[in-house]
Amino acid sequence: MDNPGDRERAALIAAMKSMGGAMAGIGWHRRFNELTDQQAAALAEAAVDGFQRSMWESAPEVPF
Repeated sequence: MDNPGDRERAALIAAMKSMGGAMAGIGWHRRFNELTDQQAAALAEAAVDGFQRSMWESAPEVPF
């Protein structure tokens, strides 16, 4: 992401918090290279969902 603005930075923070929730379910003792395909997909989905939710909440008139 080149030159993220304030909304994008806030969305990245939301994405990381969402990923943290997923990692809590997986277990923080696990290294990323030890994740199963399903766990890695859940982590990626949490990141994307958190980012998109934050972007939508900051500008609901724009489809994300």
